[in-house]
Amino acid sequence: MRVPEFSDEQIAADLAAAAAELGEPLTAAAYDGWQRRRVAASPALLIRRFGSWNAACGHAGVATNKTRSTSRRWSDEDVVAIVARYLAAPGSTGSFADYTAWAKAEDGVPSGATLRQRFSWAEVKKRATELS
Repeated sequence: MRVPEFSDEQIAADLAAAAAELGEPLTAAAYDGWQRRRVAASPALLIRRFGSWNAACGHAGVATNKTRSTSRRWSDEDVVAIVARYLAAPGSTGSFADYTAWAKAEDGVPSGATLRQRFSWAEVKKRATELS
């Protein structure tokens, strides 16, 4: 199955349509439910493309809540070091699902969802492995 490609203009139009239907401020969770019933870019793709949910919505002129994103609590270097620590942990399988379970049991580390706002699993794992 071919994954559709989305232009910045199409993404902006979809965000505006979702905001018109769902109201503003538009949350990533509300948009996620909206886009699953259509051919539209996922919130994860928007975050990767624009750097954050707020930046994606800003590009489209859509209002968002202005609460501080937890994804910036950790620097990129912190995230890579945390993943390196996970990979070195006894019993680590190196999978994203295993990281997510590990993160739930650890204090002060980003959740799997927060980590994915910053990096793909393959990218952060590659960077973490290069630290060793």
